[in-house]
Amino acid sequence: MNKYFDSHFNKEIVTIYPGEYYASSGPEMISTVLGSCISIALFDEENKIGGINHFMLARDTSLDQAQGEQLMGKFGEYAIDLLINDLKAKGASIKNLQAKVFGGSNVFNQPANTGAQVGEVNIKFAFDYLEHLHIPVVNSNTGGNLPRKIFFDPETAKVYMKYINNSNLENENLQKKEASYIETIKIAEVKNLFPDD
Repeated sequence: MNKYFDSHFNKEIVTIYPGEYYASSGPEMISTVLGSCISIALFDEENKIGGINHFMLARDTSLDQAQGEQLMGKFGEYAIDLLINDLKAKGASIKNLQAKVFGGSNVFNQPANTGAQVGEVNIKFAFDYLEHLHIPVVNSNTGGNLPRKIFFDPETAKVYMKYINNSNLENENLQKKEASYIETIKIAEVKNLFPDD
């Protein structure tokens, strides 16, 4: 997590990275960069509290139950609940929560016939999990081949998003980081997250 002042928004920006989440009711914005990862912005408009997470994979396929919170936050099945608990602790009401979903791009340009891609699996998981929790998704921008940079304002629930061009150095760095992490998992396990489909 990193904080800096942004003169364009005239606000403090909190930048989160994979496995992290952040919630706030103050005059600050939350930012992150997404490739195949997903960020879910959850907000309670009535109490003006919101936050986002940044997860890399839908589910934890390891058998290690003694993981730290940051490692747990890299998996959607934990990241959403971690954010919800933080929002509740800051005064948000669960019944008021709404969601906006971003990310899940195919930054490696894998052909569709190679099986379920990480981004596609992440997108499906995010929408299914939010539906299971009865949290309505009021806006989303997912899929495609380009990474995204998002800025979320917890007070207004507005999300500002821009695509990162494929030739952009920031995109190259993102692809390297994601490729390095993806190598540590078994792609076969990713393909079988939704075996009933």
